[in-house]
Amino acid sequence: MLKLPGDEFVSLELVSDPARRYIDPGGLNHFVISVDAVHERIARLVGEGFGAEPPSSPDDSEEFWTAWLTDPDGYRIELVQWPPGHPEGMTRADLMDPGK
Repeated sequence: MLKLPGDEFVSLELVSDPARRYIDPGGLNHFVISVDAVHERIARLVGEGFGAEPPSSPDDSEEFWTAWLTDPDGYRIELVQWPPGHPEGMTRADLMDPGK
């Protein structure tokens, strides 16, 4: 995650280097993609031959869902379906411990 001072949202810029033939995912844990409907998206990806874990709810609700897959280069990708009313994208509040 990348959050610069003064930025409201966490953001990430992806840059491609076509001169590199091999991609080494070392050092990168995973990245997150926001989707509208995790269950439908995972079903479609599995139907297209991707290996994916079933969706689960981090807070045991029926509104907040995540699912994991790994791309052909070994990068872990987390798909997130935010609950209704959640701001667009990830915010600082999402990184805080709810018990504190």
